[in-house]
Amino acid sequence: MPSILICYSSKSGNTKLMAEQILEGVKSAGKIKVVLKEVSQTSNEDLLAADGIIIGSPTYFGTLSAETKELIDTSIKCFGKLIGKVGGAFTSSGGVAGGNETTIMTILQGLLVHGMVVQGLQHGSHYGPVSIGKPDDSGIKECKRYGKQMGQLTLKLFG
Repeated sequence: MPSILICYSSKSGNTKLMAEQILEGVKSAGKIKVVLKEVSQTSNEDLLAADGIIIGSPTYFGTLSAETKELIDTSIKCFGKLIGKVGGAFTSSGGVAGGNETTIMTILQGLLVHGMVVQGLQHGSHYGPVSIGKPDDSGIKECKRYGKQMGQLTLKLFG
C-alpha cells in the first residue's frame, strides 16, 4: 500500500489544522497509508519510508520555521534516495503578503533538489494550500482538495 507522510510545524495550531485537513483529503483518494507527524518528530527514516511527502510550515519573517528548515537541511543524508517520490507543501501566516508564497517555494525547492515529483494546483493557491491565520471554510476545502490530489498522484505512481 502506498504511503504519504504529512509533517508540519505549528505553534498556533493553524498549520496543524491544515495538515489534518490534508490528511482527510489523502484518505478520500483511496487506499493509502497516511502518517501525520510534527516536523520535530520526523526522521530521515520517515522520509525514506514514504512514497509521498507533504511538508507544512508557518511563515516566519517571510520564510519557513527553523524546525522545518532543519528537517530539509538534515535530509541531505537522503540525497539520491528520494528521487521520484511525490512532494508537496503548505503554509500559514499571520497576514496577507506575509511571505506564504516564498515559504512554499522554499520547501518545494528542497523537494525538487531531491528529484521529487511536485504537482501544482489548478485552482486556488497554485503551489500548495495557504492560510492567513486559522483556515476558513475555503481554506479547509482547499486543503482537502490538495490532499486528495496528492493521494491520487501517489496512487498513480505507486499504487
